[in-house]
Amino acid sequence: MGTSHPLTLVEWTTRNSIRLAAPGLDATSDELALLRSLVGDARVVALGENSHQIREFGLLRERVLRFLVRECGFTVYAVEFGAASGRTVDAWVQGGDGDLDTLFMPRADGYPGQSAEGRDALRWLRSHNATAPHPVRFAGLDVPAAGGSLEPALEPVAAYLAEVDPGAVRYARAALDLAEPLAGGSGLASAHTRLTLGPGPQDRLSATLGRLLNRVTAMREIYVQRSGRQAYERALSDVWAAWRTDQMQRAMSELLSGAPDAADLAARDRYLADSLLELLDRSGPGTRIVVAAHNAHIQRTAGPEGSPLPRIPMGHAVAQELGTDYVSVALTSGGGRTVRNMPDPAHPAGMRQSAVDAPEAAPDSVEALFSGVPEAPALVDIRTLRAHAKHHALPEPACIRMDDGFLPIPALDAYDAVVSVPRTTLTADIGR
Repeated sequence: MGTSHPLTLVEWTTRNSIRLAAPGLDATSDELALLRSLVGDARVVALGENSHQIREFGLLRERVLRFLVRECGFTVYAVEFGAASGRTVDAWVQGGDGDLDTLFMPRADGYPGQSAEGRDALRWLRSHNATAPHPVRFAGLDVPAAGGSLEPALEPVAAYLAEVDPGAVRYARAALDLAEPLAGGSGLASAHTRLTLGPGPQDRLSATLGRLLNRVTAMREIYVQRSGRQAYERALSDVWAAWRTDQMQRAMSELLSGAPDAADLAARDRYLADSLLELLDRSGPGTRIVVAAHNAHIQRTAGPEGSPLPRIPMGHAVAQELGTDYVSVALTSGGGRTVRNMPDPAHPAGMRQSAVDAPEAAPDSVEALFSGVPEAPALVDIRTLRAHAKHHALPEPACIRMDDGFLPIPALDAYDAVVSVPRTTLTADIGR
């Protein structure tokens, strides 16, 4: 009698993944059923991408967003966008005045901003809110300008302090003055600038932000009495954003100099996680949040020792707090075009973006799992695949594509589900 062998992970994925409708089309009944099963009663669902500025990922995320809002009652859409600046976008989503392209378009200084597809999702949300009995809110979770400038966070703080504690305005203004020479189109640009400075100016900025943070936290009860709790918590979050941004820039500068510290690099992800968890706590019972962020931010696992990426990603911190109330869905692809980001201190954003061919799937990659379903987007429940792999002691994928390379990661532990599209193209903002 012959001995049957367990399905390989590629065979299992080919047999058990759900084929999805092409990006831009309505969802199929099978994929909606699987999404409902994956999401369950989770309070936070994170939708990733292996590279920013990819058209197909934006289209798929909007489709899932519509489903989660309409069919599952999700109440907040949160993205990698500055928390302070996100309040203006939220006002627009709720029907306020303004121009979304102006708020979200790539800036003249080179910072990439939100993709055309990401802005289209916000247009749908505004349209939905116009008639919805319970409008969906928008929230930015990120440090200001992705770490390139303290101004979007500190200007509101200075205005707040002018009302509740005029004597403290000097701390915010001093920090703004000290940070101005460091400002750039991204945290990477600011990190390049810091390489040209001695420790003195950086230490003065860090010390000033420390004084500001101490003032705002020490005066909590008086500030709350004078302004109300919501205004105080908003100002406190902005001070933390400025402080985390300073720490992030310093850590990235060390990375560029060849001495990375993955623990210090986690400053931005810590702010992302704290923003998300505080939003969940402040928003009251029934709040359910859809998060759009890079796969590297949403993973449930910590970064490995010695990694050039943050030791504690946002998703790991959130998963530790929420457990199964957090669902992480990575998006990747079998091939096509992707973005290459090359550090360049002469560029306003600190890096140059170019369109390149996505690399072939590495044999031990997540992408290789989908080699048997090359003809259509496919979704696989990683939790079930993980159980199969561990039961049969099968070798598990050890990396996932990130831009035009691969990121080492215990993929079956890092995500609850993965969606792979056959080929990707670039957003209209940066061409194909």
